[in-house]
Amino acid sequence: MDLEVNYDKLNSKDEAYSQVKEAITPELLAKFQVKAELSYKEDQIIAKGKGFELVLNFTDHSCQVNLTLSLLLKAFRSKITSALEKQIKRIV
Repeated sequence: MDLEVNYDKLNSKDEAYSQVKEAITPELLAKFQVKAELSYKEDQIIAKGKGFELVLNFTDHSCQVNLTLSLLLKAFRSKITSALEKQIKRIV
């Protein structure tokens, strides 16, 4: 797990899931020069692209972020992680 964001503004994982689902879009990920396809499962959002995988797991109290990057994208890990953290904290 790369990052864990506790729910401050929302009360349940269902609320957090629906709000984050609206905020994490292919356009947001395109800011990092990553084309990603989003898939939605129960309590989980997955974004996969070439050399990029983002998994958001929603627990009762927090959103857990797992980020896997290819060798070419590893230099941008901190930038991507901080941008995701900022976006998720703004919502949850």
